[in-house]
Amino acid sequence: MEDPVEIRSRIERVLRRVARRDDYGTLLARGDVVRGLADIDDPEEWRSGLRRRARLDRLRVRSGTGRSAVWALLIDGDTEHPRAEGDRYGDVLDKVVPMAVQHRHEPSVLVRDGDEVIFRCDRCPALAYAEGASKLYGGSLLDEECPHEHEPKTTALSSVALAGLRAHNPKVAGSNPAPAMRKPASRQAGFRA
Repeated sequence: MEDPVEIRSRIERVLRRVARRDDYGTLLARGDVVRGLADIDDPEEWRSGLRRRARLDRLRVRSGTGRSAVWALLIDGDTEHPRAEGDRYGDVLDKVVPMAVQHRHEPSVLVRDGDEVIFRCDRCPALAYAEGASKLYGGSLLDEECPHEHEPKTTALSSVALAGLRAHNPKVAGSNPAPAMRKPASRQAGFRA
């Protein structure tokens, strides 16, 4: 774990950075942006504005309007860099979520910005910061017990993390055993090909 003051300053820095970002900045950072129709004055103007800015940057964008939201998606955004970032995000989830659950928290993602993720507890003010590239993590979500007496509910994150632990960890009750590896029949009898 890292210094609590450093973790708190990183959390505040990420929150400030994300709060300053407009919809086009969110599209560039995440590869997609979704807004509720109630939040947009003119959905067609919103879509055309994003497409116009993307053309200036020589990017392709697909956008649309649904019953309750407008959305935009970068085309060809699935390159090596975002895939590697996604792998690091999975590693962060595998590390942070079980630790939060052990402290009786109900973890959820508050903000994800590139390799940086801020987690929160859905029932207390505990936060955690994680950075996937450097494998830096810390915060009260990972260090302190949740103050609530009642059992925590299972969140989407905790259910996935715990299912993964049970599926692959023979020390966890209810986990699946490792698959038996059988040698080919020719090797079992001592034959060599």
